[in-house]
Amino acid sequence: MQVQIIDSRPPLSVAIALAKQAHSPLLDQWKGELSAMVSEVTRKYFGMLTEEAVRDGLAACINLLSIGLLRASSGAIEPEIWLQALQTGGIRGASKLAVELIKACDALPDYALVFAPKEAARPSLLLSLFAYAAKTDALKAYGHLMRETAQRTEIKRQIELAEWLLNHTSSGRVARRDMDAAFGLGADSPDAETVIHRMLSLACGVTKRDVSMNFEAEPDMAAMEFPVTKLGPKLLAQARQLYDELELKIPEHLRLALLLNQVSWFDRFIQPARKSKQ
Repeated sequence: MQVQIIDSRPPLSVAIALAKQAHSPLLDQWKGELSAMVSEVTRKYFGMLTEEAVRDGLAACINLLSIGLLRASSGAIEPEIWLQALQTGGIRGASKLAVELIKACDALPDYALVFAPKEAARPSLLLSLFAYAAKTDALKAYGHLMRETAQRTEIKRQIELAEWLLNHTSSGRVARRDMDAAFGLGADSPDAETVIHRMLSLACGVTKRDVSMNFEAEPDMAAMEFPVTKLGPKLLAQARQLYDELELKIPEHLRLALLLNQVSWFDRFIQPARKSKQ
């Protein structure tokens, strides 16, 4: 089977073209399933079944199903795999692959606040993905979804590390008490990165131990970088030892949150002081 795929056709169209070349007996079944899906999606997301709404619903379905087929091929351009996935699961099967991927991403936090409400309202990821695919194509939408999932996974890891430090270090337990009082109602919250930086700085002995831990007085870290501490050889060695001891206690899956471009938190924010020139 041969099909020209060096064009802008979405994976669903490519897979159906291959099926037509092979005179697949499943084509009529897919046509019926797609018609039912377009009607369902149009009513749910685009309103009445007007001509324009149906066109939008059809485009959304094609992009959604194409994302599902791309999921089957792990994002690779593999028409034979797309066709096989369609033959195995049909239209509903391809839709399920995409929806499961989107739901998994949507279940992840999209902002790193330690006391963020669990059910905070936010825009529909599915609708934003429909819009993104409409402006670009299914392949770019799939890549966007993968990047969003990776980013949200990292956000979740940062939140979990911040909570672990608050619950499992002596400074953290003090800070947790004060933060519960300040942010317990969810009206506001410190971001996880700020909490992590404060707790690690305290653990390494490079930040003054403040019993009140007034996180509300923290500067806006979105507008500035965290400070880098310069230490002489003896203090640097002591800080390194304290950091290494704490790192060993942190669950392994959370240690990834300590890295940025494979550089550890310690090496980014605690560095040797340069000797002054005589």
